[in-house]
Amino acid sequence: MKQYIYEDMYRGKIRKLLVVHTAESNQYRVFCESELLGLMRAEEGEGLLIWKTDYNMLKPIVSKIGAYIEACEQYQ
Repeated sequence: MKQYIYEDMYRGKIRKLLVVHTAESNQYRVFCESELLGLMRAEEGEGLLIWKTDYNMLKPIVSKIGAYIEACEQYQ
């Protein structure tokens, strides 16, 4: 299992999101203060990863979280 901590500004405050990925699944679970915000996934498209979610709360930031995960993977 891999875990990432993504930080952003939400309503003028710093928010820390815990993103969890298990080897058995292609989905990432996103939590904020122990509450599940939703699931996201990476799909291959034209040589790039396209980050998608069906959860409205995550739609505005899913690509930013995905880019953060990709950057973390490059440095490991």
